[in-house]
Amino acid sequence: MTSIIDLDTSVLSEKNIDIKNFVAKLELGIELDLDYLNSQIEGATYEPERYPSLIYRSNNKPTVLITRTGILLFTGGSSPEDIMASYEQISEELSQLGVDSIGDVKDIIVKNIVTVFEYPGPLDLSQLSIKLGIENIEYEPEQFPGMVYRMGNGVVALIFASGKIILTGGNSSSQILSAAERLYEII
Repeated sequence: MTSIIDLDTSVLSEKNIDIKNFVAKLELGIELDLDYLNSQIEGATYEPERYPSLIYRSNNKPTVLITRTGILLFTGGSSPEDIMASYEQISEELSQLGVDSIGDVKDIIVKNIVTVFEYPGPLDLSQLSIKLGIENIEYEPEQFPGMVYRMGNGVVALIFASGKIILTGGNSSSQILSAAERLYEII
């Protein structure tokens, strides 16, 4: 697992791979009273009948989902710095409310990175689906305009005829870069 502070995304930007979203996780190892936190934290929403976690949104930073079991899920950031800024803000809020165990930024683990890049030119998805092997793909153009290619190691590529490719499921820059390079070789 890759810590958010160890993640070097410069190699992705050098290859014109744009990061669109991070999902990261921090386990505090404590029980939290979500009703109390909801009543005390501005920008928090807790509706357990609709969603079991407290949702914390603030000032253009990633959203933090807070579970009763003390897990913080960060989503919506486009850089490690976004996630760290969101952590700083929620940890300050929790600390002011007397939560002693707010973890450490180095313990935030990257769970998923969503990236986008462009293949130079249009793609024939019907032909590509044959090349990639039917066992690894889902391609039903009547249902969805792209092809879903399961690359292994949890990485999934959404490939569109325009040449746009979305990678999801990777949790490190090297995993994303490796998947993109493999796609270029295949295509």
